[in-house]
Amino acid sequence: MKKRPVWLFNFSSSWNGGGLNRTEETVKWFDNNFGAYFIINYRIKDEISKYNKKNKYFFISENKIKRLFMDGYYISKIIAEIGYPDIYFSYGIPVFNNIAKINWFHISNALTLKTKNISLPWTKRIQMWILKKRIIRSMKYTNIATGESEFSINLLKEENNKKKLKCFYDVLPNGYDMSLIKNVLNKKRERLYKYGITIGTFSYKKIKVALELFHQIKKTNNLKKFIIVGSYDNISKSVIDDRFVEFKSNISRKELFDLLYNAEYYISASQIENSSIATLEALLLSKNLVLSNIPSHYEMIRNLKTKKIVLENSKTDFILLENNNKNFVSISWIDVCEKLFQIIDDFKNFKN
Repeated sequence: MKKRPVWLFNFSSSWNGGGLNRTEETVKWFDNNFGAYFIINYRIKDEISKYNKKNKYFFISENKIKRLFMDGYYISKIIAEIGYPDIYFSYGIPVFNNIAKINWFHISNALTLKTKNISLPWTKRIQMWILKKRIIRSMKYTNIATGESEFSINLLKEENNKKKLKCFYDVLPNGYDMSLIKNVLNKKRERLYKYGITIGTFSYKKIKVALELFHQIKKTNNLKKFIIVGSYDNISKSVIDDRFVEFKSNISRKELFDLLYNAEYYISASQIENSSIATLEALLLSKNLVLSNIPSHYEMIRNLKTKKIVLENSKTDFILLENNNKNFVSISWIDVCEKLFQIIDDFKNFKN
């Protein structure tokens, strides 16, 4: 009988957002199959510990200082306990040395590779610059590199080519909670009022621009409200005080899906994305979408029929999709987890 490979996953920097989503789905899949070792942030211990049939976990503390300068301080102790694994998969964290037979780095945030012309606080810009330097320096130990879009993979390829580093590259996309999606799609849309929605409030999401887009289309589409999902910290006063704006935070996935499903327009003015889970979900759920014309957005919709919309004040082009969700091909998290093994096979063929 062929021996199963020993996997060690490092999701220690992922306790919220899309990273948490991928972490939980990967944990769930392996626990339902043949198990793996996982390095997990202690902040999500309660959510993850319940998947305990076959997996084994190492819960570690992480903060911004450790993330920048001491990432991986726990690795040697874990390897001493479990032995030399076959595959080490690191989500966004540099591969510091030869941790496994196959070392795999996954780009979790495109900002770690590109910050030029992106709206960021100076502290975040410095943080991303340091992480980029450490990621590039660690690539000499990396056998496989994946990202959630061709865009993010190409950013890494450019850096590696400068140093003539060899690596196997592939796209490992985000997936969907298909059962939850189907439950929402089986409902009738509520018709309380028409509204637009955007998700995420980091500076590079350009919320003020998204609001300008909302105002441009609201009259002809009879939109009554613009829902912003996320914290209003660091959001400009003009946005907060806008009488059409409503903030929602700390909502469940089900509530989020319901909001997307009943929205007349999903709007994203983001300057950069690895591959936005919010936009992927909106492609299945929302009636219409207005998206910034950035590479990772274009990758998602390049086979769909689109129109162009121009933001009047800036003359910037955006992508408009109308009732596109019937034609969008979705991928489940099960598909994503199974692709891990396909990538390993492809890497071995590439190596030979």
